[in-house]
Amino acid sequence: MKSVGICEMCGHHVAILQKAHIIAENRKKGNNILMLCPTCHIMFDTHVKPKVFKALLEAGLQDLPESWKKSIYEQAAEASAVALGRKVPSKKDCVLDEFET
Repeated sequence: MKSVGICEMCGHHVAILQKAHIIAENRKKGNNILMLCPTCHIMFDTHVKPKVFKALLEAGLQDLPESWKKSIYEQAAEASAVALGRKVPSKKDCVLDEFET
């Protein structure tokens, strides 16, 4: 049973929890949901999923969720570019990539 008000990632007690979908292409309930504080939700969607995706690919796993391939920010930038009829930005166009390790 999940503890009320406890982030499932950092363990802190918080007033607001958000539903984070582990795999966006799957069911929107049950074992496919994590209850996270807003900070952990952002970290999960922007950093954890893409890093896990790359690590699993390097380990030889296939058929990974497409929603893990890119952070939510990369997905949003691409969708905006398509909607505006502009060139889809590449990773090298992103300023934050300079800080990746």
